[in-house]
Amino acid sequence: MHVTTLIPAYKTKYLVELLTGLVTQTRQPQRVIVSDDSPNGEFGALLRSPNMELAMRKLPIEIHQGPRAGAYENFKNLIRLWDGSTEFCHLMLDDDVLYPDFYMRHMMAHATGHHPCSISARWNSNERGQPVEGMPIPKAVWFSNDRTLLLDATVLFSTTLPECQNWLGEFSNCVMRKEMAELLFKPEFGGVSYEGLWDLGAFLAASLISPVVYIQDRLGAFRAGGEGHSAQMLGKHMKAAHLGYGALALGATRIGRLGQEQARQCYAGLHGALHNRYAQEPDMAPFVDIMRRLSQGDATAEADFLQHWNSFLTSHKF
Repeated sequence: MHVTTLIPAYKTKYLVELLTGLVTQTRQPQRVIVSDDSPNGEFGALLRSPNMELAMRKLPIEIHQGPRAGAYENFKNLIRLWDGSTEFCHLMLDDDVLYPDFYMRHMMAHATGHHPCSISARWNSNERGQPVEGMPIPKAVWFSNDRTLLLDATVLFSTTLPECQNWLGEFSNCVMRKEMAELLFKPEFGGVSYEGLWDLGAFLAASLISPVVYIQDRLGAFRAGGEGHSAQMLGKHMKAAHLGYGALALGATRIGRLGQEQARQCYAGLHGALHNRYAQEPDMAPFVDIMRRLSQGDATAEADFLQHWNSFLTSHKF
């Protein structure tokens, strides 16, 4: 079984740590594709510099110019460049942390059956990459004695959306087959786009193909703070991540994967979060009352949400 690492490159700050994570893998990837989305090609230039010569010799790295049209367009560019050339691919964001047994454990999990993807636990780290806390994994999963678990759509939808909790993580801790990777080109459920929560949406969509395999080992870390989108609460990406839960809940109810009461729980939680964090933001203020109405079962609120959500996505250009 072969895997390709796909790197949507933008920030050069953590390049040494990124390459170290790949060089030290106990089972290395067969290809490493870099799509350089940095404004002036700084990432590729640094990769080609004498300081990175040793890593470039040890890894099968190929560098391509990115589309420079936003992070998600760069993800899709990498999927096209990979084009199913290996059985598996892994979107490794340039600021996340990879531990040495990542690919070995994921390939071991995939050897147990034909799964659309494998997802491993990970740490949240500080800006220096030091683990500081774990994910809020459901007790029924985390307290299991099994190192790997098969989780179906019912489990994933019900443990993430009602409480607006992405305990699964990001693309960096997921290894995909082609059938899941292709889902990235159509991020929607029931005609409702889940842009802004692409990773969680893709995990849920993959579970509709067949159960995903979850690995209990913490095989990497999400770098919080620093220059990442998660540190910019008033930035468009964090705003979209909040609203994306509402979009996922609405889409999930339309395809019969989330009950009305579960959806209302999601909307009620979002209403509180939006009111506390974004009530004074012009682009977010309309959603505060819409979420209140959705949580109360107002039949007209869905159309209002879709109208404002689609306008938000059009104006913010992800």
